[in-house]
Amino acid sequence: MKKIICLSLVSAFVLSCKPTNTIDNLPKPLPERPKDNSGNGNLTQQESDEMQNLKSEILALSQSEKCSNSTDWKSVGLGVKACGGPLEYIAYSNKIDEAKFLEKVNLYNQKSTEYNKKYNLVSDCMLILPPEKIECENGNPLFKY
Repeated sequence: MKKIICLSLVSAFVLSCKPTNTIDNLPKPLPERPKDNSGNGNLTQQESDEMQNLKSEILALSQSEKCSNSTDWKSVGLGVKACGGPLEYIAYSNKIDEAKFLEKVNLYNQKSTEYNKKYNLVSDCMLILPPEKIECENGNPLFKY
């Protein structure tokens, strides 16, 4: 009988609690976040475009060489999760201007970190491991884990 009373009290307590999060105060997905609101510390459209252009430049450079010898290829983390660590890894050839390429990657990662802070973003915090090696297949670098 004590178990039934205790269970009833616990059930009543749990059912009477209201969640503090509502649809209005939950974090918004990225596409719904305002872009032109620099007064609130959000990225402006110009900053957003700059980031997208920088990523396009990085990807174009990383794909500018055909993969024929896997020893010529390295990987680098691109983007930064809110919890830390890269969003993804991309492959690049050491035949490109590596210093210029890594400078662009570092700038992009810095801007990504700033974006996370400005929007107070959260992420899944899953650690994305770098690839163990890179192999060439049909002229493209492939990660092997």
